[in-house]
Amino acid sequence: MNRKRENSKWAPFESLFRTKDVEQEITKEKEKCSKPTLSEDTLLENEKKLLDAYHTKSEIKITYYYNGYIYEKSSSIAFLNYQNIEIFLKDHTTLYFEQILKIIFL
Repeated sequence: MNRKRENSKWAPFESLFRTKDVEQEITKEKEKCSKPTLSEDTLLENEKKLLDAYHTKSEIKITYYYNGYIYEKSSSIAFLNYQNIEIFLKDHTTLYFEQILKIIFL
């Protein structure tokens, strides 16, 4: 009796087709969402909070949109680039103003 045949006979399907990886990829794609549209008032409020947090060096929680997903990050602002509208955080993250959905002071 061939022992190799006996062991591979009961192997799960994921070893043959990598269905686990495909299933995770499909689940991740289903969780994607479109970027929420913000009103003019919300954009102005975010800009004011951003400038206030930069000048007071206070800790903030930023909710932002990137590549189909919504993320949250807590940090303080290290530098603002007004020309490219970039925000450099102290944890070495770079965000753009268009990505920001919400700012909360901690």
